[in-house]
Amino acid sequence: MANPVSALTFTTQGALRKSALRMANDRLVLNCIRENPKLSRIDISRATKLSPSSVTFIVKRLTKERLVVEERVAAGAVQAGRPPTLLELTPLARFVVGVSIGRWRTQTVLADWTGTVVEKRDLEWNAAPTQMLRQVRESIGDLLSRQPEKRILGIGVSVAGTWDTNASTVTNAVNLGWHDVAVAPALSQGFHHPFYFDNNANLAALGERWFRIGGKQPLNDFVFVTLGSGIGTGIIVGGQVVQGAHGRAGEFGHMTLFPDGRKCFCGNFGCWEEYASDRALIRMVAEKTGVTCDVPMIAALAEQGDSSVVQAVREAASYLGLGVANLITGLNPEAIVVDDWASAMWPIVEPEVWKVVRARVPEAWWRGVRIERCQHAEDASLFGAVALALTRHFHSFDHGETVEGRNVVQFQ
Repeated sequence: MANPVSALTFTTQGALRKSALRMANDRLVLNCIRENPKLSRIDISRATKLSPSSVTFIVKRLTKERLVVEERVAAGAVQAGRPPTLLELTPLARFVVGVSIGRWRTQTVLADWTGTVVEKRDLEWNAAPTQMLRQVRESIGDLLSRQPEKRILGIGVSVAGTWDTNASTVTNAVNLGWHDVAVAPALSQGFHHPFYFDNNANLAALGERWFRIGGKQPLNDFVFVTLGSGIGTGIIVGGQVVQGAHGRAGEFGHMTLFPDGRKCFCGNFGCWEEYASDRALIRMVAEKTGVTCDVPMIAALAEQGDSSVVQAVREAASYLGLGVANLITGLNPEAIVVDDWASAMWPIVEPEVWKVVRARVPEAWWRGVRIERCQHAEDASLFGAVALALTRHFHSFDHGETVEGRNVVQFQ
């Protein structure tokens, strides 16, 4: 059974041109095939509400352009009549570049439009924004140079910070030490392909929804909690990312847990990320063991049963649970998804988080909510950047228009 196909929204100043309608229908069919590989034409007709003759015409055009491939079902696999053909996107027909910029991990990736990674690069962090962005731009250029220009759909960029979409600027990325950095112009300079930008938490949520593993149904109402050098939350409601009036929704990492607590990079005291981010866990482990370890080392020691490390992980998990309890109480999601250290040490983390949630949230509010680790581990925001570029082609979401390298985010 085909999944429901995302609706398309059009805003026009006059009559809808025939070319625009054709493009819309092409994208509707392509998105249906993307979301439900191995559909027949009649299945696509039912899912999209397009007539069978229209679907046949569109599929023939897409096949001729080598965007879609058809696989005929073996004669013995059906009861009667002409064997149907099953459709899927042609791998490697189109590509996008995804970029994820973070203090602990900055990566670029070339992926085809099915989400299959073709090539991935890890870049060394440089605290100077100009130098870091030059490295990223060079890596993007190298990846793009390996494919024909007409096959590139666009470049999606994730940055761990707060965006001013009108100014194409990261106004505040406290964990990067960046303030009022004009990321969009610096990266898009010299390229003719469209660039799309958003923060890492929003894109981690988008990637989680877009690239579900093992045929799982997409989540429609959930919160993605990123636990890197800080804490961010990407909020999806009704299948759409919540941006807020000024594009700054989801900064739950800076909600106050303890009014007289530790001072945060943002200037406040007692912020959630000072107790449940990976840097908080690293601090807790160092305090208990006298040794500074990174997250993979902590995970390895926890797996080996190091009692001091396990104790630190449980402490951080309990603080994670406090924030999760607030998210459940305030947002009523179907799921909370976590990444980074919590995902890596989930067998230890999960029971501690649930212990706090059950103690602090009335059962009627938490019952039915799932708390789970993300599907893509440390690559969540990178896959989200890939998804961001693809949304502009498949139109599962409407991200507005790209004007002079600026991403004006408009979800409808």
